[in-house]
Amino acid sequence: MTNKPVQEFKEFVEIASRADAKVLEIGAAYGTPYLMETFKKESMGHYTACELVGDQLRILATRIKELDPSKLSNLTLIEGPFPHKEVIDHLQEGGYDAVLASSVFHFLTEEEVVDAFKQVHRLLKPGGKLFAKMGTPYSGIMKPEAVQKAVEEIQKYLVRKTRPLPGFIENVRDRSRIKDSITDELTKELGITTDLHGFQFDKDVMNIFLESENFLVEICDYSPMNLPPFKLDGREHLVVVAQKPN
Repeated sequence: MTNKPVQEFKEFVEIASRADAKVLEIGAAYGTPYLMETFKKESMGHYTACELVGDQLRILATRIKELDPSKLSNLTLIEGPFPHKEVIDHLQEGGYDAVLASSVFHFLTEEEVVDAFKQVHRLLKPGGKLFAKMGTPYSGIMKPEAVQKAVEEIQKYLVRKTRPLPGFIENVRDRSRIKDSITDELTKELGITTDLHGFQFDKDVMNIFLESENFLVEICDYSPMNLPPFKLDGREHLVVVAQKPN
């Protein structure tokens, strides 16, 4: 990871750097650039890091100890799958000034996606903000017919505006959906190493959904991904900044 994502969600790091702030990162891994940048600041609040893989959290704790042992008291680690109950039960309702979820929600099912945003809204303080980045159907990996099918489902949703949200994929490694030019080696480089489900997010769908969940949408737009040799058009990621009303 580079410092580019830190610039993308610079406001999250600014909030996390306030001495009185409480922030939550979902999918903190072994220390994302956002987290490490925050812990390098002279001033910071309390940072709760949630991660599915416990070994990554242990690496994270070691990195913070090596960086500044005095700041371990500013860190809470929670292991488990968000938004499942075993994680939610450890999080404070209305307790967070900001929640960050970068490249996390596209690993969820449709029901989990809906629940995740509901839980984030519940966890935020009034005026608190969600910062999120998710995958889209427009990554340049899918066959044109697969993209067209996704677009048709999106258009149906934009008319009916009721669940289910379009975007669920039963198996992201399904070769019937992936371009023939994308080899297994290339999919591994993208981090697609096992058969697993996924979710793809569309800007127009998310604008409607976020407003229905009582978020004030500040940003809901596409972000490019520089990934040769794929043919890309700047819609590879969806970036969201949304606020819980006061």
